[in-house]
Formats: sequence, structure tokens, C-alpha cells
Amino acid sequence: MDFNKSKNNKNTGINNSSEGKNNLTSKKANSNNKTFNLILLLLAGIALTIVGSFFKDTKASNMVNNDNNNKQQEASIIEAKISYKEKVQNELIGILGKIEGVGKIEAMIYFDGGEEQVPAFNINDSKSTTKEKDTGGGERNITQENGGSTVVMSNDGGKTEPLIVKTYNPKITGICIVAEGAGDKVTELRVRQAVTNLFGLEEEKVQVYPMKN
Repeated sequence: MDFNKSKNNKNTGINNSSEGKNNLTSKKANSNNKTFNLILLLLAGIALTIVGSFFKDTKASNMVNNDNNNKQQEASIIEAKISYKEKVQNELIGILGKIEGVGKIEAMIYFDGGEEQVPAFNINDSKSTTKEKDTGGGERNITQENGGSTVVMSNDGGKTEPLIVKTYNPKITGICIVAEGAGDKVTELRVRQAVTNLFGLEEEKVQVYPMKN
């Protein structure tokens, strides 16, 4: 009896030891699973951060490019307007300076609005006629007209922009002339008449003054 009891106790100890090992293995497996899941979460977070940063940088880059394009277009318009103004002023000073008695001269021209550019268009017009018969034996014609237009684009050095066929320069609304010889009434009259005839302006829109010594 004592031998059997000792044997049973031994078996019980073995079973308890086995269960302890199983529990330890299970805890270790659970710990490994938690660590693995944590690593996956960290990797997913890093991936989302990288992707978000990429799209943010791309969006910011596109916004910068659009802003640069807009600034370039505005700069081109301003440059064209300034160039036209300077061209007209220089030509006017050059021609008036050749009038006898005028001497040194300066001019300022006033413009209304800016330059206007007219692009080329592709006109797409179509017309179709359909004959229909009604239940009473009558016949009717149905005419359908479709119209539309698109702006013609040109590619210059990788830059796409509308093809301009006509440019309207800004209207001149007034001119101020300062000349050395304008103190002489005859010279002043010659200058005033030259300007009004050149630009088709009324006399009150052309001011001529003598230059300060």
C-alpha cells in the first residue's frame, strides 16, 4: 500500500511538472505573439507615415508648381504691358525731339486697362435633320444643331499655352510732355499738334509744359 501511494505521488509530481512546462510554453508563445503583433503595428504605422508624407509632399509640390505658373503668367502680362508702354514712350520722345526748338524732352503716357490677347479657336458645328411620321400619317422634320468651340493650344519648349492670333494694346487716354523749348508758344503748339495727330487724341488730353532749367 505504501509503495503504491509513493508511486502515485511520483506520478502526480510528473504530471504537475508536465503541466507547468505546458503553461510556461503557452505563456512564452503568447508573449511571442504579442511581440510579433506589436512589431506589425509599428511597421504599419511607419508605412502609413511614409505614404502620408509622400502624398503631402506631392500635393505641396503641385501647389508650388501651380503658384509658380500663375506668377510667371502674371509676370509675362506685366512685362508685355511695360514693354509696350516703354516702346511707345521712346518712339514719341524720339520723334518729338527732332522738332526744331524742342530740345531735351520727357514724356509720360497714360493707359486705360491692359493688353488683351485673342486666342485661336476650333469651331465644331454640326446640323442633322430627322424625318418622323406620326400615327395620323403626317410627316415632320426635326432639325438639330450642335455648336461648340475649343481653344487651340501650342507647345513651345514643353510649355503648353493658347495660340494667340491677335493682340489688342491698351488704349491711350492721355499724354504729358515736358520739353526744354515748350516755353515758346510756337514750339508748344507744334508739339501738341504732333501728339494729337499721332494718337488721335483730343487737345485737352495732351498736356505740354516747359522743362525746369
